[in-house]
Amino acid sequence: MQLDHIMFATNDLDTGIKHVESLTGVKAEYGGSHPGGGTRNALLSFGGRQYLEILAPDPHQESVNTLGQSLGSKTVPFIRTWAVAVSGFDTLKGVLHQSGYGCNIIDMSRTRPDGVQLKWQLLFVEGHEFGLAMPFFIDWLESPHPSDQAPGGCELISFSVLCPEADKFNILADSIGLEVEVSAGEKSFAARMNTPKGLVTLH
Repeated sequence: MQLDHIMFATNDLDTGIKHVESLTGVKAEYGGSHPGGGTRNALLSFGGRQYLEILAPDPHQESVNTLGQSLGSKTVPFIRTWAVAVSGFDTLKGVLHQSGYGCNIIDMSRTRPDGVQLKWQLLFVEGHEFGLAMPFFIDWLESPHPSDQAPGGCELISFSVLCPEADKFNILADSIGLEVEVSAGEKSFAARMNTPKGLVTLH
């Protein structure tokens, strides 16, 4: 179990790509669209099966009541949430259940520009009070990992989380074997990276 990717949200993908490139010196590469989600993405690899996902509305999809519609109203790019990679959900589901939490699992897919289709599953924890400070969990199944094809050159140095219920969050994190720096405060994230342009922190 480790951090898989950080979701950096913006209201326009091309603008988001240029913003990240101006900070890091690396141009993220278009990844694909999420059918039904109203979004599309571009990726930048950290290496070690970790990456930055720039997520934005997909103008070619109907966006009513989707994440894409929600992102379209944002004016400043920001870290929205994060994903943790696991291999299979059975153990995680059991621990969550014992801790009093529920979960929802959905199937996802997208097609890369080279025609390769990626399929994966997401698990969302239910019945918690942590909001988007709580990561979602991802099992890439048999798909190649997106970081393998994404442009490199950046290294994730640290990722930290602030949330009001930090003590309770850390108890849950320990129970599922999730290693993350969580402190008390108003919900926010910070991703510190080594880049060709030096140290950069995204919030």
